[in-house]
Amino acid sequence: MSEIALEVFSNADDVHLVWSHQDDIDGCLGFAIECKRGEAEPKFLSNRVGFEDDIEDDQHGERYRSRPSDIWPFQRYDWTDHAADLGDVISYRVIARVVGADGILTDGPTSDWSPTLRLTADCGDGVSVHFNRGFVLSQVMARYMKEKGVTLQELKEKAVIISQEVDRSVRNFLGGTLRETVVAMMSEVERAPQLELHAALYELSDEELLDGLVAIGSRAHIVLANGSVKKDGDDENADARARLKTAGCVIHDRFLAPDGLAHNKFVVIGEREGDQFHAAKVWTGSFNWTPTGLCTQLNNGILIENVELARRFEAQFELLKGAGNGFTDALLESNNNPKRGIALGAAEVDSWFSKLGREIDIKELIELVKGARQGVFFVMFQPGNEPVRTLLRMQSEKDLYVRGVATQLTSNGLEDFKLLKKVLEQFFLDTVQATGVDMSVGRWAVEGTANEFRNSIGHAITHSKVLVIDPFSDDPVVVTGSHNFSKSASRDNDENFIVIRGQKEIAMHYAINAVQTYNHYRWRAYLEEAEREDRDPFQYLSRDPQWQRRRTTGETKRMLAFWRPEA
Repeated sequence: MSEIALEVFSNADDVHLVWSHQDDIDGCLGFAIECKRGEAEPKFLSNRVGFEDDIEDDQHGERYRSRPSDIWPFQRYDWTDHAADLGDVISYRVIARVVGADGILTDGPTSDWSPTLRLTADCGDGVSVHFNRGFVLSQVMARYMKEKGVTLQELKEKAVIISQEVDRSVRNFLGGTLRETVVAMMSEVERAPQLELHAALYELSDEELLDGLVAIGSRAHIVLANGSVKKDGDDENADARARLKTAGCVIHDRFLAPDGLAHNKFVVIGEREGDQFHAAKVWTGSFNWTPTGLCTQLNNGILIENVELARRFEAQFELLKGAGNGFTDALLESNNNPKRGIALGAAEVDSWFSKLGREIDIKELIELVKGARQGVFFVMFQPGNEPVRTLLRMQSEKDLYVRGVATQLTSNGLEDFKLLKKVLEQFFLDTVQATGVDMSVGRWAVEGTANEFRNSIGHAITHSKVLVIDPFSDDPVVVTGSHNFSKSASRDNDENFIVIRGQKEIAMHYAINAVQTYNHYRWRAYLEEAEREDRDPFQYLSRDPQWQRRRTTGETKRMLAFWRPEA
């Protein structure tokens, strides 16, 4: 009898399961996933796809939306448990469901229970990794908007007043640990008189976050940009600037727009001792301090307690403060000399700032991609041609496993992306442009499209700037920060990114977030493709055990080779 190998990966918000077996399992029509949470009795995860001859109404005359996976088993070899949440203590096993002569499903080969894990943002080495849940183009938000009778535009407007206890639960859900951590970070500074917060911020309009800075008062020092205005002297952050100054916060204006963007969003926290500020930890990532940044676009953040790296960001803060509305020689010289090899436990961090000369940051990203041996995950906003073109070339030359999402790909690079493939009736994408469901199909509600999102919410659907290279190797690489991987980020803007080498836990957290983001938008792209080809996008579970042979071909074979469960 075949043995089933199960691998389980997690971050603070999701658990990703991958399983495999060597030989075909006689009569196997799929797999049940059983889950133990804490001391509760094990339960089966539910599947939304059933057998065509087993779709029936429940006692209320409603069609079943889902059934436990021992009844509707998963005919696939990976699954993400989105019901898992921060703090859960959890374990899983996978059970083959085989059909007997009487047509009844029974248990077949079963994996061992996975080691018990606790969902946490803590990655060790003083690092925690955080994400929001800004999937506005999703079924959960489509149902919410239908229930509340609001449009995408009204959702954005409501987001501004959510801090007044309107739909607080929705805000907390969408903001995830990203919001929780930033709020807690400011509360820590407020409570401890010896602490100061030094920040370089691009956009600032979220009321809850403004409240947190106001509460810190004169111990909040902020280099504050003027956003992305089109006219010299205009200021998107004028209201926030005035309120912070009234509260006694120390504000340093940095008006680069419209010629460039003061695009940083980093924070340094440390202790004040007389004239000395002792930097202790740094926060960086992709999210702007706005309601949309927190709630209606996908973002990430990372908190690192590391004195050397914190001092590096504090030095940048001082250089930005001294540069006013321009670029001093000292600032440019520092930007052109990235700091490499900062110790992070047994791992290392490189720290980069821009603007700088000769696009040396882009060249660095290209070299990182060239060094990939197994695969690359990414989540981006509007990347430039590089390092994307190199990534695509390396994918072909090295047979890399590449999966990623972007809000929008540049027109020059778009034709190079293999947007849809069909292998043995399995549809998958190498790279997805983010969108939603624009029609009611089956049990799926209308979510809206990318164009509707841009007209009503804003340009960014996926706003993270993340590259994860060889996440399950002995030398994984994670790149994250404010840098959009574009020429304008390199030559025009204040930006930052860090390169974390050799820290497996951090790489796993970002990889899980990237793959669940990819899977979310891949399905929506598949629906679009099905609509264009005028075919039914929904497929029922197969009654033919031959379905399991997909693990030996095409996309499923490549997926299993990458995630590496070994039976």
